[in-house]
Amino acid sequence: MLSSRTELAEILGLAPDWKPVLDSLTDGVSKNLDKGAVTPFAFFEKLGARSIYLKCLSLGKERELMVRILRDSYYQPMLARMLSSNQSLKRFWAQRKHPADFQKSQAVSMAVELAAKMEGVLKRHLDGGSEDGFKVLLPAYVQRSVHNAAVDYIKEEWQWEKETLQDLNLDPEQEDPRQSTADDIKYAPENQAISREQVSQLNQLRAELKEMLDAGTTEAQREPLVVVDLIFGLALTEKSKSGQELTMREVCEVLSIAGETQARKIARCQVLLDKGLDMIRNRVRSKLPGVAQCWQSDININTASRRELSHQLGLTEGEVDRLIASRQYYSLEELVERGALKANRLDDLRANGAVASFVPVDINVCTTRDMIDILGLPKELAQKITSLRPFASFEELEQRGLLDKSALGSLIERGGAVRAVDKAGEGRLDINSAAGEALKALGLKQADCEKILRGRPFTTWGELEEYLTPDAATWQVVRQKTRLSLFPY
Repeated sequence: MLSSRTELAEILGLAPDWKPVLDSLTDGVSKNLDKGAVTPFAFFEKLGARSIYLKCLSLGKERELMVRILRDSYYQPMLARMLSSNQSLKRFWAQRKHPADFQKSQAVSMAVELAAKMEGVLKRHLDGGSEDGFKVLLPAYVQRSVHNAAVDYIKEEWQWEKETLQDLNLDPEQEDPRQSTADDIKYAPENQAISREQVSQLNQLRAELKEMLDAGTTEAQREPLVVVDLIFGLALTEKSKSGQELTMREVCEVLSIAGETQARKIARCQVLLDKGLDMIRNRVRSKLPGVAQCWQSDININTASRRELSHQLGLTEGEVDRLIASRQYYSLEELVERGALKANRLDDLRANGAVASFVPVDINVCTTRDMIDILGLPKELAQKITSLRPFASFEELEQRGLLDKSALGSLIERGGAVRAVDKAGEGRLDINSAAGEALKALGLKQADCEKILRGRPFTTWGELEEYLTPDAATWQVVRQKTRLSLFPY
């Protein structure tokens, strides 16, 4: 294996214009380089994803060598560190009492394999001359790959154990480790990494917000931004403290928002918050397009709320009404075909992050709002179905006089689904729909019952545990006597 000094010399041979950056890390002292004080990984971190990618694009025959160095000295050490600290993997290995040496070697082995895949992804972007290909070098992008690899590893290992180790003394009551490994990275916050690029962007955004506040010459221009500042605890004004997020009720008190009743004050506060967020969103899109592109998440037009469609995607009230009335869509082009949107609006919609992804909506577990906005059911009917569920099949909806054949066909066409009810869970309360008295009858404290009612629905056990922060006895009651309707029992 090449030494750090040799490898750094090789990198500078390919990119001599990077020498000032290396000098800034070593203070221009070559002996620091000799002692290995600066590693190739630290050097690449200092350069940043965009600089590295642009240099790779500019290289000719030497590009292959630079990509190989990135694989071995950038991707691999980053992946090894992320895999070693991945909480899902650590829990899985700890349950099997694997020693630290095994865990470390396994993480390194996975890192080598994953680094080769990342190398292939980078090559494809470079060969295609993609402008945003630098994103595959961002730590946040690599972290998502680590999360997916951890999920796949745990599922494969568990399946192998079940099929191969027939004599393994596994506790039948032990929770399936696959259920504690979120399929979606947003449910695994410990696996999310904030890259240097994102920190830089946060600082840019903060500077823009401060400039917007200073430029506000009237109360009407400043008040929406002040509400945003207080709600998110940005400490940009004298009334806000860093990290101290206020509720709308508290904001109403701090700003003395006018209103005949508390509800009207809060409604006015919501209007100001929406206006402030719109002002910020437009500013980011016009003055910080790089930040908007990097941070923007996809918004599925089939499941987005009215607020998301109007505020995030910039649709008018009429467009929102027409879009919801014709859900669901298999592509954005269908919006034009069905008359929900004009063709010249599609580019704006894509630029704002809109996607069309058809999703099944299980009437046994979805919200009443989903039945109304996604499946197109009338409000009264949706509420009635919610009160009568679960249903064993679509036919039961027709037999009970809730839907006729035509309405049932429309429901199915728009993504309606009925998942069979697991009989093993019939004796357990659904924590997302049970009444407070029923929860209390299980032996839960009144305070815990009230907290559950305020916070639901919950999508995972991990989310519920983090929110409730129960003691061991309370958590045992919850897990043994209740179920979550959004996932299989």
